[in-house]
Amino acid sequence: MRHHLIVIIAVGTALLFSLGWACGASPLTTVLEFIPLEVEGAMVLFTDWANIKNYMGLGLLTSDSPLDQRIELVTSISRDQAAASAYGLSYARSHAEEWGWDTADLDWEANIVSRNLSPTYILKFRDGFDFTPVLERFVERGFTQTESYSAQLFSHELDVRVAWIRTTELSILTTAYLSSENMLILSSFGVDAYLATAAGELPSLAEDIFAMAALGHFTDPYSAILVFGLGECIRFTSNPLIDLLGTSPTSEKIAELREMIAEGQLLVPYRAFGIGYWYMADHPTGAIAFEYDTPELAETELPARCTLAKKGMSAQQEAPIEESYFTVLDCSVQGSAVIISVSPLNDQPWRLLRPILYRDAVFAGCSY
Repeated sequence: MRHHLIVIIAVGTALLFSLGWACGASPLTTVLEFIPLEVEGAMVLFTDWANIKNYMGLGLLTSDSPLDQRIELVTSISRDQAAASAYGLSYARSHAEEWGWDTADLDWEANIVSRNLSPTYILKFRDGFDFTPVLERFVERGFTQTESYSAQLFSHELDVRVAWIRTTELSILTTAYLSSENMLILSSFGVDAYLATAAGELPSLAEDIFAMAALGHFTDPYSAILVFGLGECIRFTSNPLIDLLGTSPTSEKIAELREMIAEGQLLVPYRAFGIGYWYMADHPTGAIAFEYDTPELAETELPARCTLAKKGMSAQQEAPIEESYFTVLDCSVQGSAVIISVSPLNDQPWRLLRPILYRDAVFAGCSY
């Protein structure tokens, strides 16, 4: 078995060159290089575990560290950190024993959700991580081994009778190992489209000028959610926007905004949308970005987007956004984007991500 594992590890050594990734690319850029350009309604949920660990003073944390330190990392994301993507976090106490790794071994991770491809995880492991125990578990559990675009692929049919199926996410059923990149790509229904895209056989979302422009507003986030595609604002508009505004506190500004929306002048679809956070002076701060076709359109949209972020209502909390999720610090136009700087309520960054995850972001909707 050891001989086979050595072969497996060697197979992927040329992957960096075959995929043609640029040295020094940001994690989010790397993620976009895996996503097919033609994907429908792509949403990227991203967590930078290295940033979070370093901020917490746990920069050297690994799955070999004491359990109480690893649990401290896990519990932080519901307290003073946030994780849009958190692979296997509910199995944190046993995941390392069962699979040879856990969250503490990751530099960053992303979960990609879309309408026409199955949910997929990209996991970037820390430098020096030893994948041998991980690969041994695949072999011992009868995973089929194949090669796809120079990555080693491990696959297994769903079998609810085996005990290990209940110890992690179902996406483990198809796992690609990219040795040169210290990565695992996981999806229960296959990862070939993502590998083919990274290999250059399909155009990637990294070739979309609006997607890349949106990334420019989130250069080093601790966690972020980004949505790509014209018309994706509909996912945040379950009811007519005027009705949503009707639940907001009455004010002269809201009345003026209602009139402008009714005339179809504002809240047009954007090309990309994102929200993320980082730390400044020991306090979490965040940004909301809407990427438009032109700077002029962004300037036109600025008043409505800013007012909704300040005065809008949370349907989930039945309270104003400023009492549920965040307060607005500043609104501006940068290039072709509306940028809203925000501070999470009670210094809890998870409050920035929740309105997106629960589709409770009236400020991200559109009027038609």
